[in-house]
Amino acid sequence: GLSGPLAPLGIRPWTDEKKQEILDSRTVTTTALANAIASCNKKVDFLVASGVGAYGPKFIGEGAAAADESTDISNSEGFLAEVSRQWEGATEPAKKSGNRVVNMRNGVVLSTKGGAMAKLYPIFFLGGGGIVGSGQQYFPYISCRDMARAIVHILETPKLSGPVNMCAPSGCTNAEFTAAMGKVLKRQTILPLPGFAVSLLFGEMGEEVLLGGTRAEPKKLLESGFKFSHPTVEEAVQSAVEESI
Repeated sequence: GLSGPLAPLGIRPWTDEKKQEILDSRTVTTTALANAIASCNKKVDFLVASGVGAYGPKFIGEGAAAADESTDISNSEGFLAEVSRQWEGATEPAKKSGNRVVNMRNGVVLSTKGGAMAKLYPIFFLGGGGIVGSGQQYFPYISCRDMARAIVHILETPKLSGPVNMCAPSGCTNAEFTAAMGKVLKRQTILPLPGFAVSLLFGEMGEEVLLGGTRAEPKKLLESGFKFSHPTVEEAVQSAVEESI
């Protein structure tokens, strides 16, 4: 099962009320489902969304270390890391009762039908795109088609359990994503959003989501034989623009 619906992270500053809404929308239903699964006699596969935000927002620049599923998240910083820890922790009753639990640590799923890409597409299409902050923060992405294929792969691969990074193998920076958007859409990307403006306008949300970044590797997917259809950011952006998914 996939728990939800989820309160969107949004592009506005996080108030305490908004942060509680984000947390509750992810943990309350997951806890209820995990407890229900734990009480069943039949064992099931419980796939639950999480996020690469579990690793924290400090993966910036060319020398940034890459996080895989073995990376310790117990002390990772930031609100999104805390949300991910509690979200994954909510699945424990199902896990302890012997069910297979997969915590899918999702990157940004690229689709013009929803999510971040749906908001960014019209801006870039009109020539208003540009790098955010330094542009060196990592942008963990996955094409929508690869996301769907990876979920099927997990269902068909019983040995996969626990955290699984759902992101493309060739991580990119915000600057590289911006360049790919410009190339695919054949638009200039010369209107940057400075870091100080992000902090001023969006506060903690901006600093974590827009200026922070996670360089994550899909180690478990790759080691279990999954092959990405869109392993590079340009291919993933092209897929998002051309495919109606």
